[in-house]
Amino acid sequence: MKILVARIPEEGFHYEGDDPGEILGLEDDKFMRNPGEVRYELYAQRVSDELVVRGTLAVDLELQCARCSEFFSTTIGVSDFLRAYPAPDGTDSVDISDDFREEILLHVPGFPVCSDECKGVCPQCGADLNKGSCECTTDEGPSAWSALDSFNL
Repeated sequence: MKILVARIPEEGFHYEGDDPGEILGLEDDKFMRNPGEVRYELYAQRVSDELVVRGTLAVDLELQCARCSEFFSTTIGVSDFLRAYPAPDGTDSVDISDDFREEILLHVPGFPVCSDECKGVCPQCGADLNKGSCECTTDEGPSAWSALDSFNL
């Protein structure tokens, strides 16, 4: 999104709309896909030689669950977008698309989970435990740390 600095009145200007999801650059990402439109509600105002932009951002994404590896839909929202850009006299426009991308990606959880009830996959056979139990035995034998249980200082 480009903001035309020369057209902003002294009291500021309210922007509302959406940008294509391609600005997020997720085409080759294995864990996120199908970004929808990046929706924004922003207020821009010139302050001295700077352009101050604040507002909210939101985008619908499909994320891969960290437990079961299935993709699920969610909305990533940013309620505290705030940036200041240098805008001395003579500045025509300021492109804030890179900051949209950065702010949204910073709000994506590091280990997204499709639901609190997600059981994940069996560590032995890889069966999805959300769809049913597996036939693996749970007897893992002695722990690698069990020798420390008998250690006496």
